[in-house]
Parts: sequence; structure tokens; C-alpha cells
Amino acid sequence: MVSSNVEQGPEPRRAEARQRGGGNGQFAEQRAWSEATLGARKHAAEHVVFLVPGLLGFENFSTFAYFEDRVVASLRAALEQSWKQPAAVVAVPIPPTASLRLRQEMLVQTIARRLEALEKERSEFQHIHLIGHSTGGVDANLLTDDRALGDRPWSELDARAPSLIRRIRSVVSIASPHQGACITRDPVAGFFRDHDPTSLPEFGSLAAKLLVSSFHDQDLFSNFLGALRGGRTFVHFVGELLKKWPLLDDLLPTRSSRLNNPKSDVMRRSFVTIAGRRADPNATTPDADEFFQQLSERASGTRSGCAEQGELVAASVERLNAAVHTDSADVPVIMAEGTELPGPLDAGHNDGVVNSARQLINPADSKELAGIVVGDHFDVVGYYDRHTWLRDRDGREKYPQVLSGLLHSGSGFRDDQFFELYGHVAKVLAEARY
Repeated sequence: MVSSNVEQGPEPRRAEARQRGGGNGQFAEQRAWSEATLGARKHAAEHVVFLVPGLLGFENFSTFAYFEDRVVASLRAALEQSWKQPAAVVAVPIPPTASLRLRQEMLVQTIARRLEALEKERSEFQHIHLIGHSTGGVDANLLTDDRALGDRPWSELDARAPSLIRRIRSVVSIASPHQGACITRDPVAGFFRDHDPTSLPEFGSLAAKLLVSSFHDQDLFSNFLGALRGGRTFVHFVGELLKKWPLLDDLLPTRSSRLNNPKSDVMRRSFVTIAGRRADPNATTPDADEFFQQLSERASGTRSGCAEQGELVAASVERLNAAVHTDSADVPVIMAEGTELPGPLDAGHNDGVVNSARQLINPADSKELAGIVVGDHFDVVGYYDRHTWLRDRDGREKYPQVLSGLLHSGSGFRDDQFFELYGHVAKVLAEARY
């Protein structure tokens, strides 16, 4: 709870400082004002938001972070403006390719540790909000069941877990494979899942296209160097990637998105991502490169024949088409000018990694779909093409568009769409404030 001193604000202390007067009165007033303001920020924060990464769920390597810095900064600014009080936004790591069960154990323990550290400097956070990208959205939602995976009590994972679980008020998923992902059926996934040598040629073909794509990418190489500077952390991470990936088995397209006994006091919302295409031939947005085109084809499920597999897929496709073709502010479509959606949407459409229709937990829930984002799988965590100032050899400046990001889908996702997305995320969290 907010103390009475904080509710009164710093004005009483300023008045007291003025009354003391003396040669140092001005400095005393400034000091009192600073102490009161800092005290208010220290005790007023009742909400904490944890950002949960997906596959490859590292927190950061040197200057290379899973969630770009602009995610934390823009989200916190939007939340504090909406909530009219301080908010903490904290990114957490998670085992990169482990099973959902092991990821859950580690996620609970990590959040519990970070809460303890935060609460040493602040009053206890009354409300916890989770934002998960990709598989992180699946992980986050699984924390809202009455029991842990394997039908275990939460206390078996960590003694602090029951208190943590009780305080979760909302979960926002972005590009999350709640109904699995068809790409897990692809032979390239088999290379990572089982180290299947027969998948090596297809993996090599895709890797070659990624290499060609990286030659034109402004930031990919610098991000790689940033990861290398992680030293032992980077070596350990690569070692994890070389192991078999049990997570892929947990994300097969036969996966059910339903929770066994979900908490009724948690708000669950999903932002669905789908790659778009250039509608205006005169637009400066480049078309999708070969790497994205092949990756998207593999993610669609057409090669493996699993696109429509799953009991909720057809209903999810219908829900998305209804949202796209209905002029309703209830489901915003975040899309760059000069870009269009492929249409009509079907079960194979995706963001380059996850089928769009599989990103809903329950298509029958009219409130779950919080927005449709026209972009690729990594645009939404801050890795997208952008304009930047460059200087040539003669010292002349120019402001060109550069390729930047992990995927290049031709969706035209830029700063405007990024900030619009996290503005909507903040509005969703405001609904679950208490």
C-alpha cells in the first residue's frame, strides 16, 4: 500500500525546509524535494512487468539483448503514463531449448529471485504482469494454472512460487505458439531435435540463405560481435544449442493450448503476428529476401502437411479473418502504410516462424485477441528495418533505409508500428491494473 507520506507528496517537506530557512535553506529545500520524490518512486510502485523470451531465451550478451532496449523503455514510459505511478519492467532469461517443464521450473525460480532483489529497494509488488514473446508467451500462460506441469504443486518448484503465482494479474502473449508450430515438423527442425543427419542438406541450404541475407544487414554482424563479447556465457549458450532440443517436441502442431484449471482472476490477451507484403510498388519497403521466403514456406506446414492439424486451428482462422475484415476498434490491425495482408488468411499464414492462427489460446474467447501485427517474428521485439543517418567519405550526410533485424519479410514494420504495438500492450495491462 502507498503510505500517507507518499500520498501527501513532497510539498509538506518543501514547506518545512522553507520554514527552517538559514543560509542553507535553498539547498535544504532541494534536498527535501529530492528525498520526497525518490521516496515516492521507491514506495509507490505496485506493479512489476516481466518480459519472458522465447526459443533461445537468453537475456543478453554484452550489448546484444533478446528484447531490444527500446522495448523496456517504451513500455515503461507508456505504463507510467497510464498508471500514473512508477512501474518496473524487467527482462528475464530462460533455458534456451529445454522442455517446457524445465523452462517452467527455471522461470519460476528466476522471477522469484528478481522479485526479492527488487523488493529490497521497494515495497512489495502487489501485482505481477507477464509479457511473453514466442514460446515465452506459452511459458507465461502456464504459470496461471492451479498446478505446475506434471500435476505438481507450485511449492515443489520453489517455496516462493505460491506467493508469486497468486500475484499474477495478466499475461500478454506476442507471436506465441499456443497451439504449437508447424515448423517443428520440418526436416530442419529434425536436425536440431534429434541431430538427424538426413536433415543436414536442408539445414545447409537454409543456413546458406541466412548467410547471404546477413551480408546486407546493417546490425546483424555487430549483434553477433556483441554476443561474442559475452565470453564464457556465449560459449555456454552455444553448447546448449548443440544439444538436442526437447522443446521442439513440446511445440508440435498437435499441442493443446488449453490450461487444466486456469486461474479465473488473470487476464489473458494475445497479439497475433503475420507477415505482410508491399502493396505500393513505389514504396521503399524491400520485398522479402530468399531466406525469409524459404523459412516462411517451411513454417506454413505445407511441406509437412500439418497446416490444418489441431482441433482449434479452423476456428482460429475464422476468428482472425473476422477481425481483419470487420472495421472494429476492438481488434486493432497494426500495419505500415503501403503494406497489405495476404488474404484471405488461412492456416498456413505465419510470421516466418509461427503460424498466425496457432497464436490464439482460445478462439472462442471474444476478448483474447488484442491486436493483429503485420510484421515478422522478431520485428515485435525491436529488430526491424529502419532509417539511419550515414556520412559518406566526403562528409555528406544521408538518411537511407537500412536492413536491420533478424528477418526481412517485406512487411514494412518500422518505429511507428513498434510504438503503436507497445502503446496497445500498455492499454491492455491498464485494464488488469487491479
